[in-house]
Amino acid sequence: MPPVFVPPLIPTAAKVPPKGDEWLHEPKWDGYRFQIVKNGREVRLFSRNRSDYSDRLPRMAEWFAHLPTQAAILDGELCLLGADGRADFRALLGEMRKSWQDEQRLMFFAFDLLHQDGVDLRRLPLSERKRDLHRLCTRAGIPFLTEIQTFPNGWLLLDHCDKFGFEGVVSKRLTSRYASGPSRNWVKVKCKGWKEANVNRGELFEP
Repeated sequence: MPPVFVPPLIPTAAKVPPKGDEWLHEPKWDGYRFQIVKNGREVRLFSRNRSDYSDRLPRMAEWFAHLPTQAAILDGELCLLGADGRADFRALLGEMRKSWQDEQRLMFFAFDLLHQDGVDLRRLPLSERKRDLHRLCTRAGIPFLTEIQTFPNGWLLLDHCDKFGFEGVVSKRLTSRYASGPSRNWVKVKCKGWKEANVNRGELFEP
């Protein structure tokens, strides 16, 4: 079946990361949840609510058309990086509200592969999807595409992310399948510093 937009899996909020060997942990970059859908030479770029940014991000669409696979769906985070290499959500929000985006500072952090070459990978455990994602990203050669790093200890990662201004940590069960909607197989913990700095975050979305 051809790849189409998949309603995203939504992590469950928690106060601390889970412990145990059945979990991996990723830094949560502060950006837009995005999905890349490639079908042959056609590429569509979607936000989490299915808004289509393909025409407004032509550079990205062109590069992803050369992704070394016939068809794919990548789940990830679109971020705008500041001069210090950190994700700047306020700058990203302003950029994405424009009719045309300046793509030079945008980066797509891929963390899941949901479909590849006619095969629906969502039924596979996360560990196998991560393996396939790593192979694809390694071969891609796309300058603004990077695979999110994973770590075995969520508590240490949360402390590190807090020191460097990340949004938080997302912990994922290695054996879990990908199911759209809220899931307890993915757990999101926000950094204390990020929460304090973004206490009035909702005001950014007011007209």
